[in-house]
Amino acid sequence: MKSTDYKTKKIGTQRGFSLIELMAAMAILTIIVGVLTDGIMQIQKKSASDVNKVGLAQQSRQFMDQILRDLRQAGYPSQVIFDATTLTSYASSQAGTCDTSTTARCCTLDVNVACGLVSFSSSAIQFEGDIDGSGVSEVYIQVVVPSSGNCPCTLQRGTTTKLNYMGGGTPQYYTELDGLMSQNVFTAFNFDGTAYTTSTNNLLNVKNIGLTLYVQSPHADTSYSSTTYPTTTMVSEARINN
Repeated sequence: MKSTDYKTKKIGTQRGFSLIELMAAMAILTIIVGVLTDGIMQIQKKSASDVNKVGLAQQSRQFMDQILRDLRQAGYPSQVIFDATTLTSYASSQAGTCDTSTTARCCTLDVNVACGLVSFSSSAIQFEGDIDGSGVSEVYIQVVVPSSGNCPCTLQRGTTTKLNYMGGGTPQYYTELDGLMSQNVFTAFNFDGTAYTTSTNNLLNVKNIGLTLYVQSPHADTSYSSTTYPTTTMVSEARINN
């Protein structure tokens, strides 16, 4: 009898959660889940933003490295490594039909001789050189501006053989960098270190070409806002055999 009364009393003292307690627990759990979810979303946005920035920097760096490699081969092979008497340019210079000015360079007459820098502006350069061991190529690097006249622009690189160029051929543009935010990509410096000026300096005096790439990603940085786009700026310089 006593055992039965004890069990009855023990059962009577046990009870479940009240509705208020359950609602409070659910509210706390909802807040915790919300905080965790928001944290995860922020981490994902930051990760995507970092991947976007790294990709932008890598793409810009690869394109700049390509240009620098090409520029270092500009002017190679030059006339000095050939027997001058075997060159068409030598005969022409002896005959006085070409000189060392920017408009009549003797080296343009020989398919195996690279003239170095052919033309220059802040948004486009053209030069000759054996850039890959297959012979002298004509290399073009230029900014392509949209019809609106404003950037983002495209920086493209194209090549053709000098033989094709001498026959009136045009380059094939197969490498490009999108998202360029400035049309002023190139700077040139003379042998004495002064900045090259088109109106007063001779193109043959250019010894260094500087590059500045200011590039914007096409994807917004959503970790900040939907209207903020990551950018990267890279500056370098190459010495050329001009």
